[in-house]
Amino acid sequence: MKRWIIYLVAICFILAFIDCKKKDDDDKERMFLELIIADLLHNPYEKITPSAGTITVTGANYSNRAYNPSCSGSSGNTTFSFYRKKVSTSNKKLLINFMGGGACWSGYNCFGSNTTTYFNQLNSVPDLFVKFVFQGVMNANNALNPFKDYDVVFIPYCTGDLHFGSKDMTYTDPNSGSQVVVQHRGYDNVLATLKYIQSEYPGVQNVFVTGQSAGGYGTLLNYPIVRETITGLNSSAKVNMLIDASNGVIPNGFFSNLSTQWGADSSLPTWVTGITANYLTVGNPSTQDFFTKVSTYYIGLGDKTGQYTAVFDGNQRFFYKVMNIINAAPAYSNEKTTDPYDSSKTYSALFGDTDGSSVPDGVLTSTDGSTCGWTQQAVTSMNGISGAAANYSYYIAPGDVHTITTSEDMYKLDSGGTNFVTWLTTLSTGVKPGNAKCTTNGGDCVRSNFTKSTINLALSAATSDQSYANNKNLAATCGTVVGL
Repeated sequence: MKRWIIYLVAICFILAFIDCKKKDDDDKERMFLELIIADLLHNPYEKITPSAGTITVTGANYSNRAYNPSCSGSSGNTTFSFYRKKVSTSNKKLLINFMGGGACWSGYNCFGSNTTTYFNQLNSVPDLFVKFVFQGVMNANNALNPFKDYDVVFIPYCTGDLHFGSKDMTYTDPNSGSQVVVQHRGYDNVLATLKYIQSEYPGVQNVFVTGQSAGGYGTLLNYPIVRETITGLNSSAKVNMLIDASNGVIPNGFFSNLSTQWGADSSLPTWVTGITANYLTVGNPSTQDFFTKVSTYYIGLGDKTGQYTAVFDGNQRFFYKVMNIINAAPAYSNEKTTDPYDSSKTYSALFGDTDGSSVPDGVLTSTDGSTCGWTQQAVTSMNGISGAAANYSYYIAPGDVHTITTSEDMYKLDSGGTNFVTWLTTLSTGVKPGNAKCTTNGGDCVRSNFTKSTINLALSAATSDQSYANNKNLAATCGTVVGL
């Protein structure tokens, strides 16, 4: 969002400058500056607002499956739209990107000025936000981008359900005590988008599916229906995917929320071997298990699947702690507290800082929502998928920065001697890249790719409030992570 604000400031400055030049009657400079403004204001993304309808996808056994797209229903977040950028006429290459933006599954985190943990202002941002905020894989002007000649379908996020819900859920707002309906219709929005793809890309040949944070989960959970839709358009199409910063380290039993709160049972890809209609509520469902099943199911089609994370991803650590806090059912508070090391910064007194700095460190064996336990579980899960799915690869980056694929920083990221874009380019071609990872030995996992917070800058490494008080970075605090 900061990038978008910078562009707006630049436009205002240029407009003011043009006004001065009018007085000097300098037509050539005015024309030049007007061209700059026209370029800044040009939006290559077409906005599409779908209506309720039906979709047929043979491979998913969907025959006129109904969908009713919508955002959650809160003020500024009612109407779902998606965006398409056309790079060339009759393009056979398509990038599908699922936007991130948190999640909510309880009165604790669906409401409150300081406790809402999902993006609920889609209709309040200008359409140009896609152009200015989302770069990286969506930047056609970067010669290193493996998707520079792909059309882009960008699926915004406004439902708090990881793009997978299909239920209008009633919650109690703890601030007012009133009953409020939240429309968790992420899966409906996905189906509406896929219906559009069916009509616009009948001969598509190369598809890459990705998403960041909540959008990464959306990518994984919806990959089967996306894959079957594309197969229905072209049985020989190549499809690959990467989920970005979506490791699914969760407390036991959390998957049942996808069923009870979001109504996601009907969204499950029950044609995938091992995923049944009651998958979310029976046995021990997990991201590791789901990822393994999906990857192995499509291995025969040549699909390659990938997973990216920063080893101390701050926002993922934050959400892991939020889950544990909500499970403990404390007294609700919408109050703010001040960052102990940055007096200009405040955040939820109940949940802590979204950058993960306030999350307790714990130890590698912790399962209570602490930092070191999150990291160990994330690494263990990725190694587990790698051992079980021959078409899966991971990239474990240093630092605590949350998401990478819509940032220009992805072009300079390195982990264990492997450049991220080189790794991603290999994956995008349908060739399995080798696993890449940093190492906790020698501090390689904390000395780069860290957020520019007060405490991180002070140590020139990824740290936490608790570790910083002991003059330690997170690698020193957690020790050697098994599997790195």
